[in-house]
Amino acid sequence: MAKSLSAQLLVHWLFRLVVFVVCLQITASYAQNRPPHNAIQPHINTLKPYQSQILKKLEEFDPLVNEIFRQLAERSLPDSLVLVPMLESSYNANAVSPAKAAGLWQLMPATAERFGLTVNDRQDQRFEIEPSTHAAMQYLDFLYRKFDGDINLTLAAYNAGEGRVQRAVKKAGSRQFSDLRLPKETVDYVHRFYALLVLVDVTSLKQNSVAPMWLFASDSHWQNVPLVDLNPLPPLVSL
Repeated sequence: MAKSLSAQLLVHWLFRLVVFVVCLQITASYAQNRPPHNAIQPHINTLKPYQSQILKKLEEFDPLVNEIFRQLAERSLPDSLVLVPMLESSYNANAVSPAKAAGLWQLMPATAERFGLTVNDRQDQRFEIEPSTHAAMQYLDFLYRKFDGDINLTLAAYNAGEGRVQRAVKKAGSRQFSDLRLPKETVDYVHRFYALLVLVDVTSLKQNSVAPMWLFASDSHWQNVPLVDLNPLPPLVSL
């Protein structure tokens, strides 16, 4: 009995050690890849007046936020990617960009269809929270693996397309984000992500989120309307 208990304790502490080491590696990776402070600070300054609205929006969408955290963990993706819908659409499932990206995750028609969504004159699943979230998770997972877990390249590819980022990497002969020649919109997108990370405590957001027992139920009816009056919208994207 004593030996069995000792073995269980050993396994428990080994597991905790592995988790600790993985967390250190992730933290080191973020620190290494994080853009310089002078690149992020202008975006922090721009978004800071909207911080309370951003946090309120995340609070109102808490069940969805929790579900995104769950799906990120299921795919071993960084928790910080929960901020992508805020970056893309300010968590507005009805958002449409001039480039025809649509929905919470601002998926382009070709990308949406590539990951299993229906996009036609009769139905556009980009505006449906459940299927679009599943599709976006698949896309982020694909990009994260393709770019070897580099969060900057993953985000850049989500914004500009993986082909453009691959070409930029090849031309620069470097996978360092700061070395790549990418559109200003894409560079700003990545820098804005880090600004959001300063304003939103993702760890606390995850700890305080509520399990979405009803959100993805077969008989649930999510109202695709803004739950918070963001007037004006935080200047995250130009929709």
